[in-house]
Amino acid sequence: MAEADQAGILLAAEGLCKSSDDSARITATKGRKTVTDGPFTETKELIAGFGLVDVRSKEEAVQWAKRFVDVFVHSGLDVEVDVRRVNDRPHPG
Repeated sequence: MAEADQAGILLAAEGLCKSSDDSARITATKGRKTVTDGPFTETKELIAGFGLVDVRSKEEAVQWAKRFVDVFVHSGLDVEVDVRRVNDRPHPG
């Protein structure tokens, strides 16, 4: 993260609480919203944190993500990282 910050591409990065006890999940099905309070049993699929980077391409984002993964691998942890693009639609008005 420090390297990404020094490179000027890191816009935001935060870890989320390990426990989903204080979490809520909103599901919408056929226009009906349901709120389910945590904890959630499938914690292996919960998002643990995020990093937001400003890069020129998907390939560059993947390279940075691989470096972030190294932090967890070197700690002996298993991790799964998704690389997603931020919706860049222009704002109305």
